[in-house]
Amino acid sequence: MAFLDALRANGKDSTARTYGDYLRSFERWLVLTRGDLMHATTDQLAGYQLWLAKDHSPRLNATRSRSTQGTAVIVVKSLYKWLRKRGFLVHDPAAALVPPRGPTSLTVRKDHLTLQEATALIQTQAAMIQECDPERFPGNHALQIRNLALLSLALATGRRVHGLVGLRLEDVDLERDEIRVVREKGRTGRVLPVARWAMATVQRYVSEVRSTMLDGRESPWLFVSHYADVLCTRAVGYVLKVAVTETIHRNPDLVELRDKRISTHSLRVSFATLLFQGGANIRSINELMLHASLTTTGRYTPIPISDLRRVLLAAHPRA
Repeated sequence: MAFLDALRANGKDSTARTYGDYLRSFERWLVLTRGDLMHATTDQLAGYQLWLAKDHSPRLNATRSRSTQGTAVIVVKSLYKWLRKRGFLVHDPAAALVPPRGPTSLTVRKDHLTLQEATALIQTQAAMIQECDPERFPGNHALQIRNLALLSLALATGRRVHGLVGLRLEDVDLERDEIRVVREKGRTGRVLPVARWAMATVQRYVSEVRSTMLDGRESPWLFVSHYADVLCTRAVGYVLKVAVTETIHRNPDLVELRDKRISTHSLRVSFATLLFQGGANIRSINELMLHASLTTTGRYTPIPISDLRRVLLAAHPRA
């Protein structure tokens, strides 16, 4: 679709992938209702919004949340706005649609790892390398080394999953312990520091197994697999799921981890939370996460009321 191609041309690859999923649902509705993309009316699109509220999502096998419905409507509004600006339509039939809003929250609703849980996750993945015989199972041994580098870099940088798999080998400076984020979510990035322990795992992966995994193929991407020259986001999710499951099995004392739903975005939230708990100021965290505003960063780093009370008592002249 030309609309998605235009997003990619503007450097919004992640947005294009997300919008593509929602537009497939819209296309499914058009087929079911025998609708026409270019001749849809406002009333018909209002019917699509009603259908979103009642239909079961093919992926989740459940009705969509209000926030998901809202995003789906926003995507359709963006599509028709683009068509109108490009002269394909005289009138924008989606202009009057009002996306439903989900319940507001002051914090990001994602389970995240505590310092103890994050440490256990990395230690578990490292143990899985030691337990894998490189001579009998060279392929699996290489995968475990790559997975350790992947999880370490995710926890140590807070990169979005698309940004993580989109890292090129040339973006990693192993001598200075830095990565270069060229572009993320349509915005120009910057050079970011990386903790030495995490970069050491990346260095081992690059020097010991990356070329072996490529098996003679060429790839500019940092993280690869035995079957492709670039790792997909689903593979990252699978790697994390296996590591979390194994961490729970090996650490029965981590009772709270069993009830958490840890996703790739949870690692990003964990990065921000652990930095904040360690004393980093919110402005520095904002720069490291490449957020456009401090408000967004604030949702990742909620300040406990006990901390606010302590600051007030210590700094306010009349406290």
